[in-house]
Amino acid sequence: MKQGLSWILISLIGLTGCNDLPWSGSQSQQERLPDRWQTYRNERYGFEFLHPEGWIDSIPPEAQDGIAFSDPRNPGVEIRGWAELKRSTDKKSQNPKSNFTTDQGVPARLDIAVENQSSVMTLTIHQKDVEYHWRATAPTVQFGNYYRFFDFIAKRYRVSQ
Repeated sequence: MKQGLSWILISLIGLTGCNDLPWSGSQSQQERLPDRWQTYRNERYGFEFLHPEGWIDSIPPEAQDGIAFSDPRNPGVEIRGWAELKRSTDKKSQNPKSNFTTDQGVPARLDIAVENQSSVMTLTIHQKDVEYHWRATAPTVQFGNYYRFFDFIAKRYRVSQ
């Protein structure tokens, strides 16, 4: 039942607008978006993703496997990307069924979890022995406002080929 409720919420979220956010609006505003973005590149694992200019980055872990960025105006909103090596014997390394394709043409798994306090969009990509992760989190009451924004970033997530 909870999963059915989540899909109803996601459907409703897709119908809501994001007019109160700086990246929403008319097509002419959408065309200006790239001027307000920066790209995080992870040299160790060969992945990259966009983040809004001015978002606060976390201190990267010593392993250099990823980073997180949070909205300075709304600390409950965060995007995070990381990667990890997987051995073929790891049960977790079995590829879940893809339901999403990035603009780069890479098949991925995109999952949405709508919880009481916060909701999460998670992107997972499996290539060779590397598992790539990208996660966006927002308070559940605001998740609808961020859904298209998170989807925009997820679509543009890139891995080296």
